[in-house]
Amino acid sequence: MINIVALLVLLSCTKCDSDNEAPISNAAIDFNLGISFPPVADEEQRLLTSPLLKELNVENIRIGEDWGFREPTEGNFNWTPLDERIKWAESNGITILLTIQSNGPGWACSPQQNDNSCVFNDNQKFKTYIEEILQRYPNRIAKIQFGNEWQSDFWYIGSEQEFVIANNIVYNAIQQFSPQTKFVLGGFTTISLRFLAGCNGLIDAFFDDEGTLYNREFLNNNCNSTEFLSVKNRIEYVLQNALYDEVDIHLYDDAENWKIYFENFKTMVNKPIIVTEFGGPNVNLEPLTEMYQSERLEFYIKTLDSLQIEEAYFFKLVEGTNNPAHIESGLINNPELTKKLNYFKFKELNNQ
Repeated sequence: MINIVALLVLLSCTKCDSDNEAPISNAAIDFNLGISFPPVADEEQRLLTSPLLKELNVENIRIGEDWGFREPTEGNFNWTPLDERIKWAESNGITILLTIQSNGPGWACSPQQNDNSCVFNDNQKFKTYIEEILQRYPNRIAKIQFGNEWQSDFWYIGSEQEFVIANNIVYNAIQQFSPQTKFVLGGFTTISLRFLAGCNGLIDAFFDDEGTLYNREFLNNNCNSTEFLSVKNRIEYVLQNALYDEVDIHLYDDAENWKIYFENFKTMVNKPIIVTEFGGPNVNLEPLTEMYQSERLEFYIKTLDSLQIEEAYFFKLVEGTNNPAHIESGLINNPELTKKLNYFKFKELNNQ
């Protein structure tokens, strides 16, 4: 197994100096540490999650909202599941960041669709759905975002222009019906941040989730390719034309380089940056021991603290994800539901 830590320290940074190293100290962290997608779908899950969040001193969570579940047939809304989640959060002092998925019910999707997203066949109907949410829970949801990791068509099949239209519908509706809610531009993948930094000459090598190494030779040969420039243009169009209050990035695994990715990205935006997903380690590259996971989690949190951000959400509370690279990175074992060493490390760092 590759030692990603040692290899990245040797290969990745062209500016590996003390400015890019996370300070490891016993000082209290200076940002809100939350959890991304804890189990809250039903009463049984909430009974599991509530005492864990309390013990971990977590008051910020990120949850998903799916139009297909809310309005399975046109005009017939099923609000009860979301009502229950909102009431549960409020009664437990939990602040919600709501990710509205970029898919929809079959009747609302055009033929341009995949498993994760679709282009809506009538944006007015999407607007009606969004306005229903905001009028039902006015100023009761702290933050909302539309879509997730839209930089590739795997997560948003439409064009950058189509994404911006849907994004701005949500933003404008918030201004009208829930003005205390902040709108967050949906998340930037770690791999997109790596390529942006690499093609700017700030990092010489990095891995993807599958364990493929991209070195300086690869970057020199591909940063001006049609494929890369297409993604870069997609990102730049969205940043220039989308309306938002904050922007969201995701940071995984190679925390030695997170400050480089963060500082490079800061040159592209003029709004506050938050992190709605962070975590690791990558099972394809790193050790699987609980001790290693705990040590890395401490390094992740201290690194985030050094970025002087407002909030970050760990992914995730209970093991399990569609991404095999991070399937064992949770704080709770699955299916045993026992607390791992990284659970206690999280608790220690978030209760100082």
